[in-house]
Amino acid sequence: CTDGVNSYTCACTTGWQGTNCDSNIDDCSPNPCVNGACTDGVNSYTCACTTGWQGTNCDQDINECSESNNCAVCVNRVPLYFCLCESGSYEGILCRWAIIGSTTYRVPATTTATSYAAANTICAGLDEGGGYLGEPTSTNLPTILTKVVARSTFVSGYMWINVVRSSGSTWNFGKSNTVATTNFESEANVVNNCAVMRISDFKWIIVSCTSFTADVFCERAITGKTTSP
Repeated sequence: CTDGVNSYTCACTTGWQGTNCDSNIDDCSPNPCVNGACTDGVNSYTCACTTGWQGTNCDQDINECSESNNCAVCVNRVPLYFCLCESGSYEGILCRWAIIGSTTYRVPATTTATSYAAANTICAGLDEGGGYLGEPTSTNLPTILTKVVARSTFVSGYMWINVVRSSGSTWNFGKSNTVATTNFESEANVVNNCAVMRISDFKWIIVSCTSFTADVFCERAITGKTTSP
């Protein structure tokens, strides 16, 4: 502030304007975010980029083909990409879902959950309509080990699966209510517990439904989609 005779003038600091420097300059006008939405700050702004773009001003194309994926053929496009999956082995965006029998399975990269409910939510929110917690069986475990586990990044050493104890010693698959009776470690009968699968030997371990951290093992029906958008 500079004093005058019955007056004053303000030299505003960067980002402010007006007689009393009390009006924030709109740094989003005109919109600097080429492919995104702008949020104004004080002498600053942030951009929320639309899918396929990155950078301070959302003007840099993301090369999806540089990501780890199972594409047999991957061609980067502006802004998206084209991904052709290995026939009969994987499907979905970047071919992340492994085809095993009549279903597909996936472990989201470096994703863990601390409850059965949270694990279900993660599976439901995955690409192309989501899925549900997987139900591995003794017959497909060797294939799961090869196609899913070997291509995933695990954090906890355990996987959430779709099995809960309904009462006594009765365990049910949550999706189909099928009784699960094999491959469990011996535990005392406690009502409403859940199970995770130990990755080292695929033994099902009884845990709390609300306080155990484990990776999320998801399943869904085959969609037949073998290419990206």
